[in-house]
Amino acid sequence: MQPAKMHRYRLGGEEFQLPVRMPEAENFEVEEDEMGMAEKATPFVSTGREAYFPKTDSLVCLLNGWVAFAWRDVQVWSKKFGFLVRVEGGRDFYIRSDGDEIRWVGDTQSGIGLSETERQILLGPVIVLALALRGVLSLHASAAIFRGKLVLFLGESGQGKSTLAAYLSGQPGWRLAADDILPVTEGVDGLTAWPHFPQLKLPKEAQPGPGLPEQIAVHAVVMLTEADSDGDPNLKILPASQAVQAYLGHTAGTRLFGPKQLADHLAFCANAAGQTPTYRLIYPHRRETLPQVRELLESLC
Repeated sequence: MQPAKMHRYRLGGEEFQLPVRMPEAENFEVEEDEMGMAEKATPFVSTGREAYFPKTDSLVCLLNGWVAFAWRDVQVWSKKFGFLVRVEGGRDFYIRSDGDEIRWVGDTQSGIGLSETERQILLGPVIVLALALRGVLSLHASAAIFRGKLVLFLGESGQGKSTLAAYLSGQPGWRLAADDILPVTEGVDGLTAWPHFPQLKLPKEAQPGPGLPEQIAVHAVVMLTEADSDGDPNLKILPASQAVQAYLGHTAGTRLFGPKQLADHLAFCANAAGQTPTYRLIYPHRRETLPQVRELLESLC
């Protein structure tokens, strides 16, 4: 039997290769003549179950999370050479401790491939954890670009991240960069966003990443807070301590992290807060206030 054709994807600035096609990531598939643009590619391979159960293990987390459009039980186990991610309704995924290899239970050679739920698990918690192990953190954020400058929006569910970014993308000079998840890295010049990443809540034709550069410097981060209905929009710089809390509270997948990843995450948040301007935007959730919000945000750029 011939080996399965490998499909190569570049997500969040990192390359991954899979023996099955991922429709949700089709926009980010790497053509053969583009291979090698990233430093390395993480192989996804399917082997026997014995690869998943070394003798030494400990439970990292046990939680109920929103994965693949449903609330599901999620477990992460620390294994001898990596982590086992187990999500209700899907196969187990094993991630090597350096993030450079991902395995799952089941035979991809048979053509069965992954179910829709398993694809969502792979592109959700599994990829988020694999990226974190490779130094790329994923923020629960929307983002929009104004005249080449990217503004990233953080906020609790229901605070209007997606609504604001979608509104801005329809205004002159603005463009959507992310709807829900945005991978970022931190360096001496501040945060860098990697918008070539599937936004699972958006259809293929609405994906913002394919038309954008692979990496974009983050110009400003804005934490959204709802105001009283009769209040006016207000934008204020956040003190460093509050900025750190904003990053800590809005990083995807942190409940999956082990002690080392949590320590790295804390250092990342402290550095990002000191390097990238972070603001609090207080505004009432009324459509008539959005033009005022747009003016405030454009003043940042």
